[in-house]
Amino acid sequence: MRVIDHTGKTPRRMAEELRAPTSLETARQEGVVAGIVAAVRARGDRALVEQTRRLDWPEAAAGKLRVPAREIAAAHRKADRKADKSFLSAVRKAAERVRSFHEKQLPRDWFDLGVPGAVLGQKFTPIERVGIHVPGKSAPLPSSLIMSVVPAQVAGVPEIVVVTPPGRDGSIHPAILAAAHELGVKRLYRVGGAQAIAALAFGTRTIPRVDKIVGAGNIYVTLAKKMLYGEVGIDGLYGPSEVVILADETADPRLVAADLLAQAEHNADSPVFLVTTDRSLVKKVEAEIARQIKRLARANAAGESLETYGGVAVTRDLEQAVAVVNELAAEHVQVMTREPLSLLSSIRNAGAIFLGETSPVPLGDYVIGPSHLLPTGRTARFSSGLGVMDFMKRSSVVYTSEQAVREHAEVAKSLAALEGLDAHVRAVEERLKGAKTRSARRKRKK
Repeated sequence: MRVIDHTGKTPRRMAEELRAPTSLETARQEGVVAGIVAAVRARGDRALVEQTRRLDWPEAAAGKLRVPAREIAAAHRKADRKADKSFLSAVRKAAERVRSFHEKQLPRDWFDLGVPGAVLGQKFTPIERVGIHVPGKSAPLPSSLIMSVVPAQVAGVPEIVVVTPPGRDGSIHPAILAAAHELGVKRLYRVGGAQAIAALAFGTRTIPRVDKIVGAGNIYVTLAKKMLYGEVGIDGLYGPSEVVILADETADPRLVAADLLAQAEHNADSPVFLVTTDRSLVKKVEAEIARQIKRLARANAAGESLETYGGVAVTRDLEQAVAVVNELAAEHVQVMTREPLSLLSSIRNAGAIFLGETSPVPLGDYVIGPSHLLPTGRTARFSSGLGVMDFMKRSSVVYTSEQAVREHAEVAKSLAALEGLDAHVRAVEERLKGAKTRSARRKRKK
Protein backbone atom coordinates (compact mmCIF):
# COMPACT_ATOMS: atom_id res chain seq x y z
CA MET A 1 0.00 0.00 0.00
CA ARG A 2 1.21 3.52 -0.78
CA VAL A 3 2.13 5.52 2.32
CA ILE A 4 1.53 9.29 2.32
CA ASP A 5 3.06 11.46 5.04
CA HIS A 6 1.44 14.65 6.32
CA THR A 7 4.59 16.76 6.12
CA GLY A 8 3.83 19.92 4.16
CA LYS A 9 0.44 18.68 3.01
CA THR A 10 -3.12 19.75 3.70
CA PRO A 11 -5.84 17.16 4.42
CA ARG A 12 -7.29 17.80 0.97
CA ARG A 13 -3.95 17.16 -0.71
CA MET A 14 -3.48 13.94 1.26
CA ALA A 15 -6.93 12.73 0.26
CA GLU A 16 -6.27 13.58 -3.39
CA GLU A 17 -3.06 11.56 -3.35
CA LEU A 18 -4.83 8.60 -1.75
CA ARG A 19 -7.58 8.66 -4.39
CA ALA A 20 -5.27 9.44 -7.33
CA PRO A 21 -5.40 5.95 -8.93
CA THR A 22 -9.20 5.71 -8.79
CA SER A 23 -11.32 6.77 -11.75
CA LEU A 24 -15.10 6.58 -11.95
CA GLU A 25 -15.35 6.60 -15.73
CA THR A 26 -13.40 6.67 -18.98
CA ALA A 27 -14.29 8.12 -22.35
CA ARG A 28 -14.37 4.64 -23.88
CA GLN A 29 -16.78 3.30 -21.31
CA GLU A 30 -19.05 6.32 -21.68
CA GLY A 31 -19.15 5.79 -25.43
CA VAL A 32 -20.07 2.11 -25.05
CA VAL A 33 -22.87 2.91 -22.62
CA ALA A 34 -24.23 5.73 -24.77
CA GLY A 35 -24.47 3.31 -27.70
CA ILE A 36 -26.31 0.69 -25.63
CA VAL A 37 -28.74 3.24 -24.22
CA ALA A 38 -29.49 4.68 -27.68
CA ALA A 39 -30.03 1.20 -29.14
CA VAL A 40 -32.48 0.12 -26.42
CA ARG A 41 -34.36 3.39 -26.72
CA ALA A 42 -34.73 2.99 -30.47
CA ARG A 43 -35.25 -0.78 -30.79
CA GLY A 44 -36.47 -1.97 -27.41
CA ASP A 45 -36.44 -5.74 -26.91
CA ARG A 46 -34.41 -6.39 -30.05
CA ALA A 47 -31.48 -4.31 -28.78
CA LEU A 48 -31.95 -5.67 -25.26
CA VAL A 49 -31.67 -9.26 -26.49
CA GLU A 50 -28.71 -8.45 -28.76
CA GLN A 51 -26.73 -6.99 -25.89
CA THR A 52 -27.67 -9.82 -23.54
CA ARG A 53 -26.56 -12.41 -26.12
CA ARG A 54 -23.28 -10.59 -26.68
CA LEU A 55 -22.39 -10.01 -23.03
CA ASP A 56 -24.09 -12.70 -20.95
CA TRP A 57 -26.37 -15.32 -22.46
CA PRO A 58 -25.83 -16.39 -26.10
CA GLU A 59 -29.26 -18.05 -26.35
CA ALA A 60 -31.26 -15.12 -24.92
CA ALA A 61 -34.72 -14.42 -26.36
CA ALA A 62 -37.32 -11.82 -25.40
CA GLY A 63 -39.80 -14.49 -24.34
CA LYS A 64 -37.29 -16.06 -21.97
CA LEU A 65 -36.17 -12.93 -20.12
CA ARG A 66 -38.79 -13.02 -17.39
CA VAL A 67 -38.15 -15.71 -14.79
CA PRO A 68 -41.33 -17.80 -14.36
CA ALA A 69 -42.88 -17.90 -10.91
CA ARG A 70 -42.51 -21.69 -10.87
CA GLU A 71 -38.73 -21.40 -11.32
CA ILE A 72 -38.48 -18.96 -8.42
CA ALA A 73 -40.65 -21.19 -6.23
CA ALA A 74 -38.66 -24.30 -7.17
CA ALA A 75 -35.40 -22.67 -6.08
CA HIS A 76 -37.01 -21.80 -2.76
CA ARG A 77 -38.29 -25.35 -2.24
CA LYS A 78 -34.85 -26.73 -2.98
CA ALA A 79 -33.24 -24.29 -0.52
CA ASP A 80 -35.81 -25.30 2.08
CA ARG A 81 -34.35 -28.78 2.29
CA LYS A 82 -32.73 -29.55 5.61
CA ALA A 83 -29.18 -29.16 4.27
CA ASP A 84 -29.88 -25.65 2.97
CA LYS A 85 -32.17 -24.32 5.67
CA SER A 86 -29.36 -22.22 7.15
CA PHE A 87 -29.36 -20.01 4.04
CA LEU A 88 -33.08 -19.28 4.19
CA SER A 89 -32.81 -18.71 7.91
CA ALA A 90 -30.08 -16.14 7.25
CA VAL A 91 -32.24 -14.43 4.62
CA ARG A 92 -35.17 -14.22 7.04
CA LYS A 93 -33.10 -12.87 9.90
CA ALA A 94 -31.35 -10.32 7.70
CA ALA A 95 -34.65 -9.18 6.17
CA GLU A 96 -36.18 -8.88 9.64
CA ARG A 97 -33.34 -6.67 10.89
CA VAL A 98 -33.31 -4.53 7.74
CA ARG A 99 -37.10 -4.14 7.91
CA SER A 100 -36.99 -3.12 11.57
CA PHE A 101 -34.30 -0.50 10.91
CA HIS A 102 -36.14 1.02 7.95
CA GLU A 103 -39.55 1.08 9.59
CA LYS A 104 -38.11 3.69 11.95
CA GLN A 105 -37.45 5.92 8.92
CA LEU A 106 -41.08 6.05 7.77
CA PRO A 107 -42.22 9.68 7.54
CA ARG A 108 -45.64 10.89 8.62
CA ASP A 109 -47.95 13.27 6.82
CA TRP A 110 -48.28 16.47 8.80
CA PHE A 111 -50.57 19.49 8.77
CA ASP A 112 -50.16 22.85 10.48
CA LEU A 113 -52.93 25.30 11.43
CA GLY A 114 -50.57 27.99 12.71
CA VAL A 115 -51.28 30.43 9.88
CA PRO A 116 -54.77 31.95 10.33
CA GLY A 117 -57.16 30.82 7.62
CA ALA A 118 -54.70 28.31 6.14
CA VAL A 119 -53.84 24.64 6.34
CA LEU A 120 -50.26 23.79 5.38
CA GLY A 121 -48.58 20.42 5.36
CA GLN A 122 -46.77 17.62 3.60
CA LYS A 123 -48.08 14.39 2.15
CA PHE A 124 -45.78 11.41 1.55
CA THR A 125 -46.53 8.97 -1.29
CA PRO A 126 -44.69 5.80 -2.31
CA ILE A 127 -43.22 5.75 -5.82
CA GLU A 128 -45.51 3.70 -8.06
CA ARG A 129 -43.02 1.40 -9.79
CA VAL A 130 -39.36 0.83 -8.91
CA GLY A 131 -36.66 -1.09 -10.76
CA ILE A 132 -33.91 -2.81 -8.76
CA HIS A 133 -30.62 -3.91 -10.30
CA VAL A 134 -28.94 -6.77 -8.42
CA PRO A 135 -25.32 -7.49 -9.44
CA GLY A 136 -24.48 -11.11 -10.12
CA LYS A 137 -21.57 -11.48 -12.53
CA SER A 138 -18.60 -11.96 -10.19
CA ALA A 139 -20.66 -13.52 -7.38
CA PRO A 140 -24.33 -13.99 -6.44
CA LEU A 141 -25.49 -11.17 -4.15
CA PRO A 142 -28.76 -12.07 -2.43
CA SER A 143 -27.75 -9.55 0.24
CA SER A 144 -28.12 -6.72 -2.31
CA LEU A 145 -31.60 -8.00 -3.11
CA ILE A 146 -32.54 -7.83 0.58
CA MET A 147 -30.95 -4.41 1.08
CA SER A 148 -32.95 -2.84 -1.76
CA VAL A 149 -36.25 -4.76 -1.84
CA VAL A 150 -37.00 -4.52 1.89
CA PRO A 151 -36.75 -0.69 2.14
CA ALA A 152 -38.99 -0.44 -0.95
CA GLN A 153 -41.55 -2.71 0.68
CA VAL A 154 -41.43 -0.73 3.92
CA ALA A 155 -42.08 2.45 1.91
CA GLY A 156 -45.14 0.80 0.36
CA VAL A 157 -44.00 0.65 -3.28
CA PRO A 158 -46.83 -1.20 -5.12
CA GLU A 159 -44.70 -2.67 -7.92
CA ILE A 160 -41.08 -3.83 -7.68
CA VAL A 161 -39.23 -5.02 -10.79
CA VAL A 162 -35.90 -6.82 -10.28
CA VAL A 163 -33.25 -7.31 -12.97
CA THR A 164 -30.07 -9.35 -12.57
CA PRO A 165 -27.54 -10.66 -15.12
CA PRO A 166 -27.85 -14.33 -16.14
CA GLY A 167 -25.12 -16.91 -16.52
CA ARG A 168 -23.99 -18.20 -19.90
CA ASP A 169 -26.79 -20.74 -19.82
CA GLY A 170 -29.44 -18.16 -18.91
CA SER A 171 -29.69 -19.30 -15.32
CA ILE A 172 -30.00 -17.06 -12.28
CA HIS A 173 -28.13 -18.22 -9.20
CA PRO A 174 -30.54 -20.25 -7.03
CA ALA A 175 -29.64 -18.17 -3.96
CA ILE A 176 -31.03 -15.03 -5.64
CA LEU A 177 -34.15 -16.90 -6.78
CA ALA A 178 -34.78 -18.38 -3.34
CA ALA A 179 -34.25 -15.02 -1.65
CA ALA A 180 -36.61 -13.37 -4.16
CA HIS A 181 -39.33 -15.89 -3.31
CA GLU A 182 -38.73 -15.39 0.41
CA LEU A 183 -39.14 -11.61 -0.01
CA GLY A 184 -42.23 -11.93 -2.20
CA VAL A 185 -40.66 -10.58 -5.41
CA LYS A 186 -43.06 -11.25 -8.32
CA ARG A 187 -41.26 -9.73 -11.31
CA LEU A 188 -37.70 -10.89 -11.93
CA TYR A 189 -35.85 -10.65 -15.24
CA ARG A 190 -32.62 -12.32 -16.40
CA VAL A 191 -30.95 -9.24 -17.79
CA GLY A 192 -28.35 -6.93 -16.28
CA GLY A 193 -25.86 -4.23 -17.11
CA ALA A 194 -26.40 -0.98 -18.97
CA GLN A 195 -29.00 -2.61 -21.24
CA ALA A 196 -31.15 -3.52 -18.23
CA ILE A 197 -30.97 0.04 -16.89
CA ALA A 198 -32.01 1.42 -20.29
CA ALA A 199 -34.90 -1.06 -20.55
CA LEU A 200 -36.19 -0.06 -17.11
CA ALA A 201 -35.89 3.63 -18.00
CA PHE A 202 -37.66 3.49 -21.38
CA GLY A 203 -39.73 0.33 -21.06
CA THR A 204 -39.89 -2.41 -23.71
CA ARG A 205 -42.55 -4.97 -24.63
CA THR A 206 -41.02 -7.35 -22.11
CA ILE A 207 -39.79 -5.07 -19.33
CA PRO A 208 -42.07 -2.37 -17.86
CA ARG A 209 -40.97 1.23 -17.60
CA VAL A 210 -40.28 2.25 -14.01
CA ASP A 211 -40.26 5.57 -12.20
CA LYS A 212 -36.98 5.05 -10.36
CA ILE A 213 -33.99 2.70 -10.58
CA VAL A 214 -31.94 1.67 -7.56
CA GLY A 215 -29.15 -0.79 -6.93
CA ALA A 216 -25.45 -1.26 -7.49
CA GLY A 217 -23.54 -2.59 -10.48
CA ASN A 218 -20.34 -2.25 -12.46
CA ILE A 219 -19.08 0.93 -14.13
CA TYR A 220 -21.42 0.39 -17.10
CA VAL A 221 -24.45 0.22 -14.82
CA THR A 222 -23.29 3.35 -13.00
CA LEU A 223 -22.76 5.29 -16.22
CA ALA A 224 -26.14 4.20 -17.60
CA LYS A 225 -27.87 5.44 -14.45
CA LYS A 226 -25.99 8.72 -14.73
CA MET A 227 -26.95 9.18 -18.40
CA LEU A 228 -30.60 8.35 -17.81
CA TYR A 229 -31.18 10.52 -14.76
CA GLY A 230 -34.08 12.79 -15.60
CA GLU A 231 -35.65 10.20 -17.87
CA VAL A 232 -35.99 8.15 -14.70
CA GLY A 233 -35.11 8.70 -11.05
CA ILE A 234 -31.99 7.07 -9.60
CA ASP A 235 -30.80 6.42 -6.07
CA GLY A 236 -27.16 7.36 -6.64
CA LEU A 237 -23.95 6.49 -8.45
CA TYR A 238 -22.50 3.50 -6.64
CA GLY A 239 -18.99 2.60 -7.68
CA PRO A 240 -16.52 0.05 -6.27
CA SER A 241 -16.90 -0.76 -2.57
CA GLU A 242 -14.54 1.24 -0.36
CA VAL A 243 -13.48 1.72 3.25
CA VAL A 244 -11.49 4.20 5.29
CA ILE A 245 -10.17 3.00 8.64
CA LEU A 246 -9.36 5.76 11.12
CA ALA A 247 -6.93 4.39 13.71
CA ASP A 248 -4.70 5.56 16.51
CA GLU A 249 -2.00 3.77 18.51
CA THR A 250 -4.61 1.63 20.33
CA ALA A 251 -5.82 -0.10 17.15
CA ASP A 252 -5.24 -3.83 16.78
CA PRO A 253 -3.24 -4.36 13.54
CA ARG A 254 -4.80 -7.81 13.15
CA LEU A 255 -8.31 -6.32 13.00
CA VAL A 256 -7.26 -3.38 10.82
CA ALA A 257 -5.75 -5.80 8.29
CA ALA A 258 -8.80 -8.06 8.38
CA ASP A 259 -11.14 -5.14 7.71
CA LEU A 260 -9.03 -3.72 4.88
CA LEU A 261 -9.02 -7.16 3.24
CA ALA A 262 -12.78 -7.52 3.74
CA GLN A 263 -13.36 -4.60 1.39
CA ALA A 264 -10.40 -5.26 -0.92
CA GLU A 265 -11.71 -8.73 -1.80
CA HIS A 266 -14.85 -7.27 -3.41
CA ASN A 267 -13.06 -6.33 -6.61
CA ALA A 268 -9.60 -5.48 -7.88
CA ASP A 269 -10.65 -1.80 -8.12
CA SER A 270 -11.94 -1.38 -4.55
CA PRO A 271 -10.27 1.60 -2.81
CA VAL A 272 -9.17 0.81 0.76
CA PHE A 273 -7.50 3.39 2.98
CA LEU A 274 -5.92 3.56 6.42
CA VAL A 275 -5.66 6.97 8.06
CA THR A 276 -3.60 6.80 11.24
CA THR A 277 -1.74 8.93 13.74
CA ASP A 278 0.62 6.04 14.54
CA ARG A 279 3.44 5.47 12.06
CA SER A 280 4.46 2.21 13.73
CA LEU A 281 0.99 0.76 13.08
CA VAL A 282 1.59 0.78 9.32
CA LYS A 283 4.26 -1.94 9.25
CA LYS A 284 2.31 -4.08 11.68
CA VAL A 285 -0.78 -3.87 9.48
CA GLU A 286 1.23 -4.66 6.35
CA ALA A 287 2.67 -7.76 8.05
CA GLU A 288 -0.83 -8.88 9.06
CA ILE A 289 -2.12 -8.35 5.52
CA ALA A 290 0.69 -10.49 4.12
CA ARG A 291 -0.20 -13.24 6.59
CA GLN A 292 -3.98 -13.11 6.23
CA ILE A 293 -4.26 -12.69 2.46
CA LYS A 294 -2.79 -16.14 1.86
CA ARG A 295 -5.97 -17.72 3.22
CA LEU A 296 -8.40 -15.83 0.97
CA ALA A 297 -10.16 -17.43 -1.99
CA ARG A 298 -10.17 -14.00 -3.68
CA ALA A 299 -6.57 -13.22 -2.79
CA ASN A 300 -5.73 -12.01 -6.30
CA ALA A 301 -8.50 -9.41 -6.34
CA ALA A 302 -7.67 -8.31 -2.79
CA GLY A 303 -3.98 -8.04 -3.57
CA GLU A 304 -4.52 -5.95 -6.70
CA SER A 305 -6.94 -3.70 -4.86
CA LEU A 306 -4.45 -3.06 -2.06
CA GLU A 307 -1.51 -2.57 -4.39
CA THR A 308 -3.21 -0.29 -6.92
CA TYR A 309 -6.02 1.44 -5.04
CA GLY A 310 -4.96 1.05 -1.41
CA GLY A 311 -3.21 3.76 0.56
CA VAL A 312 -2.13 4.89 4.01
CA ALA A 313 -2.10 8.45 5.32
CA VAL A 314 0.02 9.16 8.39
CA THR A 315 -1.26 12.31 10.10
CA ARG A 316 0.20 14.46 12.85
CA ASP A 317 -2.86 14.13 15.12
CA LEU A 318 -6.50 12.97 15.26
CA GLU A 319 -7.82 16.35 14.21
CA GLN A 320 -5.91 16.16 10.93
CA ALA A 321 -6.86 12.49 10.54
CA VAL A 322 -10.56 13.32 10.79
CA ALA A 323 -10.08 16.11 8.24
CA VAL A 324 -8.54 13.63 5.79
CA VAL A 325 -11.43 11.21 6.39
CA ASN A 326 -13.93 13.97 5.61
CA GLU A 327 -12.08 14.83 2.40
CA LEU A 328 -12.15 11.17 1.33
CA ALA A 329 -15.94 11.08 1.94
CA ALA A 330 -15.98 7.30 1.71
CA GLU A 331 -18.70 4.67 1.64
CA HIS A 332 -17.61 3.05 4.91
CA VAL A 333 -15.70 4.81 7.70
CA GLN A 334 -14.44 2.58 10.48
CA VAL A 335 -13.21 4.26 13.67
CA MET A 336 -10.63 2.29 15.65
CA THR A 337 -9.44 4.75 18.26
CA ARG A 338 -9.28 4.94 22.03
CA GLU A 339 -12.59 6.87 22.22
CA PRO A 340 -14.41 6.34 18.90
CA LEU A 341 -17.71 7.87 20.04
CA SER A 342 -15.98 11.18 20.78
CA LEU A 343 -15.17 11.54 17.05
CA LEU A 344 -18.69 10.84 15.74
CA SER A 345 -19.80 14.48 15.62
CA SER A 346 -16.65 15.45 13.70
CA ILE A 347 -17.13 12.91 10.90
CA ARG A 348 -19.33 14.74 8.39
CA ASN A 349 -18.82 12.78 5.17
CA ALA A 350 -19.49 9.05 5.28
CA GLY A 351 -22.04 6.63 3.89
CA ALA A 352 -21.94 4.57 7.11
CA ILE A 353 -19.88 5.00 10.27
CA PHE A 354 -18.74 1.96 12.28
CA LEU A 355 -17.61 2.83 15.79
CA GLY A 356 -15.01 0.75 17.60
CA GLU A 357 -13.10 -2.45 16.93
CA THR A 358 -16.14 -4.61 17.70
CA SER A 359 -18.13 -3.07 14.81
CA PRO A 360 -16.99 -4.74 11.57
CA VAL A 361 -18.35 -3.50 8.22
CA PRO A 362 -19.59 -6.99 7.19
CA LEU A 363 -22.30 -6.79 9.86
CA GLY A 364 -23.57 -3.72 8.05
CA ASP A 365 -23.17 -5.45 4.71
CA TYR A 366 -25.45 -8.30 5.69
CA VAL A 367 -27.60 -8.13 8.76
CA ILE A 368 -27.43 -5.41 11.37
CA GLY A 369 -30.03 -3.07 9.81
CA PRO A 370 -28.97 -0.25 7.44
CA SER A 371 -28.93 -0.91 3.70
CA HIS A 372 -25.46 -1.61 2.34
CA LEU A 373 -26.22 0.45 -0.77
CA LEU A 374 -24.11 3.48 0.12
CA PRO A 375 -22.52 6.46 -1.66
CA THR A 376 -19.01 5.91 -3.03
CA GLY A 377 -16.38 7.91 -4.89
CA ARG A 378 -16.67 10.99 -2.60
CA THR A 379 -20.42 11.27 -3.20
CA ALA A 380 -20.94 10.93 0.58
CA ARG A 381 -20.25 14.69 0.59
CA PHE A 382 -23.80 15.25 -0.65
CA SER A 383 -25.72 11.97 -0.61
CA SER A 384 -26.83 9.23 1.76
CA GLY A 385 -27.27 5.49 1.85
CA LEU A 386 -30.41 3.88 0.44
CA GLY A 387 -33.39 4.28 2.73
CA VAL A 388 -37.16 4.50 2.85
CA MET A 389 -37.22 8.07 1.54
CA ASP A 390 -35.54 6.92 -1.68
CA PHE A 391 -38.82 5.15 -2.45
CA MET A 392 -41.15 8.00 -1.51
CA LYS A 393 -42.11 11.46 -2.74
CA ARG A 394 -43.28 14.36 -0.65
CA SER A 395 -45.93 16.79 -1.82
CA SER A 396 -46.61 20.14 -0.21
CA VAL A 397 -50.27 20.65 0.74
CA VAL A 398 -51.79 24.15 0.77
CA TYR A 399 -55.31 25.33 1.57
CA THR A 400 -55.99 29.05 2.02
CA SER A 401 -59.28 30.65 3.02
CA GLU A 402 -60.45 34.06 1.82
CA GLN A 403 -59.02 35.49 5.05
CA ALA A 404 -55.59 34.01 4.33
CA VAL A 405 -55.66 35.30 0.74
CA ARG A 406 -56.36 38.83 1.99
CA GLU A 407 -53.66 38.50 4.63
CA HIS A 408 -50.90 37.48 2.20
CA ALA A 409 -52.03 39.02 -1.11
CA GLU A 410 -49.89 42.14 -0.97
CA VAL A 411 -46.68 40.21 -0.34
CA ALA A 412 -47.38 37.82 -3.23
CA LYS A 413 -48.38 40.67 -5.57
CA SER A 414 -45.33 42.73 -4.66
CA LEU A 415 -42.89 39.91 -5.36
CA ALA A 416 -44.71 38.85 -8.55
CA ALA A 417 -44.69 42.42 -9.87
CA LEU A 418 -40.97 42.72 -9.12
CA GLU A 419 -40.37 39.60 -11.18
CA GLY A 420 -42.56 40.88 -14.04
CA LEU A 421 -45.15 38.12 -13.72
CA ASP A 422 -48.41 39.98 -14.32
CA ALA A 423 -50.56 36.86 -14.52
CA HIS A 424 -49.43 35.93 -11.03
CA VAL A 425 -50.63 39.30 -9.77
CA ARG A 426 -54.00 38.94 -11.53
CA ALA A 427 -54.48 35.39 -10.22
CA VAL A 428 -54.31 36.79 -6.66
CA GLU A 429 -56.44 39.87 -7.47
CA GLU A 430 -59.19 37.70 -8.96
CA ARG A 431 -59.46 35.92 -5.61
CA LEU A 432 -59.81 39.25 -3.84
CA LYS A 433 -62.50 40.36 -6.29
CA GLY A 434 -64.32 37.08 -5.86
CA ALA A 435 -64.16 37.43 -2.10
CA LYS A 436 -65.74 40.92 -2.27
CA THR A 437 -68.51 39.66 -4.55
CA ARG A 438 -69.30 36.74 -2.28
CA SER A 439 -69.32 39.04 0.74
CA ALA A 440 -71.77 41.43 -0.98
CA ARG A 441 -74.08 38.54 -1.87
CA ARG A 442 -74.12 37.32 1.72
CA LYS A 443 -75.04 40.82 2.94
CA ARG A 444 -77.94 41.11 0.45
CA LYS A 445 -79.32 37.75 1.55
CA LYS A 446 -79.40 38.99 5.14
